[in-house]
Amino acid sequence: MRSVVLTVWFFINVVLLGMCGYIYLLWLQYWHHITIKNQQAKEAAYTQQPYVEYYDEGDVTTVHQSVNMINSLMHINEVYLDKTEKIRLFNFKNKIIARLRQVIMKESSYYGSVKNENPYDVPYRPQASNNVNSDWMCDMASNMEQFRTLEKNDIDHELTKNIPDIPLFNDNEIYGTCAIISNAATLRNSNLGSFIDQHDLVLRFNNAPTKGYEKDVGSKTTIRILNSQVVSKPQFQFVSSPLYKRLKLLMWDPSNYTTSIDEWIKKPEHNFIDNYVKFRKNIPKSNFHIVHPQYLWRLWDYIQDHTTAHIRRNPPSSGFLGLSMLLPRCTVVNMFEFIPSERMTHRCHYYHEKIDVTCTFGIWHPLAAEKLLMLAGNTKPDQTVFHTGFLSIPGYKSPLCTA
Repeated sequence: MRSVVLTVWFFINVVLLGMCGYIYLLWLQYWHHITIKNQQAKEAAYTQQPYVEYYDEGDVTTVHQSVNMINSLMHINEVYLDKTEKIRLFNFKNKIIARLRQVIMKESSYYGSVKNENPYDVPYRPQASNNVNSDWMCDMASNMEQFRTLEKNDIDHELTKNIPDIPLFNDNEIYGTCAIISNAATLRNSNLGSFIDQHDLVLRFNNAPTKGYEKDVGSKTTIRILNSQVVSKPQFQFVSSPLYKRLKLLMWDPSNYTTSIDEWIKKPEHNFIDNYVKFRKNIPKSNFHIVHPQYLWRLWDYIQDHTTAHIRRNPPSSGFLGLSMLLPRCTVVNMFEFIPSERMTHRCHYYHEKIDVTCTFGIWHPLAAEKLLMLAGNTKPDQTVFHTGFLSIPGYKSPLCTA
């Protein structure tokens, strides 16, 4: 009898202990859930602030307000995001930033190894010792050489003889708002076309079309930047296509880091010279210039000097080249889908179905370093960058750089 009583007592105690343990686990799980929800709510509150951290050298709130006031004169409707959507946006933003940093660190880890090719014989250049400041574009204004194109007196050659007498931009040619439109597939279904067309100047690249895509990319084009492949290769029909008529044109072709103009012009990377001369002779009034090849490497130097890791030793992208060209001309530069929005896809361009994930994060240009610089200078909230699809960078004429 006694053994039965002890058995029952032991069983009851085991049951009670198990119930207490179960209740304790439920309690822990509940408070863990509450803690996570509170943290997510706090994170969501930060989605209205730019993500990239920098060393603050003063109160730039007034500057951001001035830039955003200029943008507000143009009309764009941004959707309201609920709490769940803000959390999703916050997580997406972090993934993009992390991916950009991973790309840079991977490229830097290959620096000097056989995996890191150096086709342009770029010499060693130390990486930045500190994180970039948010006003790096003002440093560029004072410490970077002026945007430079080839001039007639640079070399005695048929190419330079056909360079226009008029400059790409007159000295007094200043714009309030400028738009740089990437070719990214994330522009599809963006409905940004009418907002893009409200800008004073619109820059596009290569053979990116507007016809049929006006709803998303607009129809206005002030200037196109072309790489030398577009000018030289038959499939682009450069000389005859109406896409390149009645607007400013700027072309670039890379040289070796230390190559002289004479050496480069004898052996350009792509043989664009014949088509350039033919185009200029067919349309003598065309404003078609060529980037000085050494300017590309001064721009590369600047990116490396402001990146805390070694970057890919290839020329900067057309996008960053366009930014450096417009910063002296514009109060604010809006860059569309250079930082991928939540519409990100494996497709490369908005105008065809080609799948290429390297278009976003880069495999040839130092794209990741460029994009992090763009983010550091951005004055727009994260919803505008990662949901709507553009960021804003103050130009040399903005209060940030003129104060």
